[in-house]
Amino acid sequence: MVKIKNVAGVLCFGLSLGLFAIGGAQKVAAAELLTSNIDLNGYAATVTTKADGTNVLTTRKGEYLLTKDAALYSSKTITITLDNTKPVEMGAIDAKRTLEFRGNGQLHVNTTDEVGINVGEHLKAFKFTKYGKGYISATASGTGVFVHNEIQMDGGTVEGFGKNYGVYSENDIKPYNDSVLKGTSSEGTGIYAYRDIYAWKGATVVGEGHVSGARSIIAHIQAEGAGSSITGISTNINSQYAALHADKQMLRAYSGAVVREEYKKPTFEITEDAPVFVTDYASVSRNMKDMKNYTWISEPDNIFLNNQGGLLGDMSKGTPKELKIVGSRQESKVNKNEVTQLKTNGKHEVIFSETPTRFALPVTTKHWVLDHATGEYKLYEEKVYTIEIGNMFKVNDYVHDFGATEWDLTKVDRQDFEVVKDGGEYVVNYYYDVDMPMGS
Repeated sequence: MVKIKNVAGVLCFGLSLGLFAIGGAQKVAAAELLTSNIDLNGYAATVTTKADGTNVLTTRKGEYLLTKDAALYSSKTITITLDNTKPVEMGAIDAKRTLEFRGNGQLHVNTTDEVGINVGEHLKAFKFTKYGKGYISATASGTGVFVHNEIQMDGGTVEGFGKNYGVYSENDIKPYNDSVLKGTSSEGTGIYAYRDIYAWKGATVVGEGHVSGARSIIAHIQAEGAGSSITGISTNINSQYAALHADKQMLRAYSGAVVREEYKKPTFEITEDAPVFVTDYASVSRNMKDMKNYTWISEPDNIFLNNQGGLLGDMSKGTPKELKIVGSRQESKVNKNEVTQLKTNGKHEVIFSETPTRFALPVTTKHWVLDHATGEYKLYEEKVYTIEIGNMFKVNDYVHDFGATEWDLTKVDRQDFEVVKDGGEYVVNYYYDVDMPMGS
């Protein structure tokens, strides 16, 4: 009996070890890759970084691995808390209802799908900042972030990148406090909203696109409160849409806020003699009626507004190759003579970055031919060329060609030189010995 008990004890002990080994193996098994075939079903999810550097998402359903091949799907409203210390790089996110982000981690979506982050109802990005201020970005072939209702933010950063739209909302965009929303489109509109685009209490909104930087279809583009700003950047000044384009023409800045339009690499040139009227462009005149109502500066300091109300360059201050030009207007109350509504020190800025210049000086060439009868050189031809400042004048490029007649260039009184603004005149004399009568 004792032996039987001992054997039984050994068997029981061995069985316990076996079960422990099996259980232990289950605990250390690799997490399953999160894919769009797995419905998270609205369960609260937390993203963390393990000791080996891998990122995982954990819900009551289990633990899932997040890699560049991962994708997330939830059929119900879901809250994702980013407690990860290493940025997540993953594929598309599709939330059929409301999607909320919390925490201080970073999550970056990069996909060849049409949409990077698709939200069926509201996107609440760090709406409750006591839970953190993280950073979300989404890059897709068509639209980076597509939200079927409102975008609500109180902190953190959300960025979207796409060919057609960076960020697209079918309702309002409502960032508050120190939140940052950015949308960039390579061929379309950076940020698109069917209703309002707001920036309140210090929030920052920046949209960049080839068609328009940011566009609202039926409502306002409005910044309110000191530190708040909405910036629209257009890479095509010839677009029919403004860098900040409110279809109902309701562009507003109140209480120290700024609405800012920027046109990159405009197609005009700044010169010293041909004034530029930026309101000749439909995109610019959408939100600016009269250039004389704005204060104009440039970096470096060069431009001024002439009596006609056009922009000219001042060569006495230098001849830079390009300029950053800024026109600004700040008002304490609404100016009915202007389009953009400003009050309580609201500000409207219009920027033309990387603006080319064309500062030039005349170079006179005089071509002298030897008169064999007198032994003196007589002026045969004089031409004036306009050469941009900073360019080289190469004397051999301006030699007169006498055609089939035998001729020799005997002397040029200058060597190649750079055209600079130094107060002097440029004259180059060419001397020839030509086999022809001087009267011909």
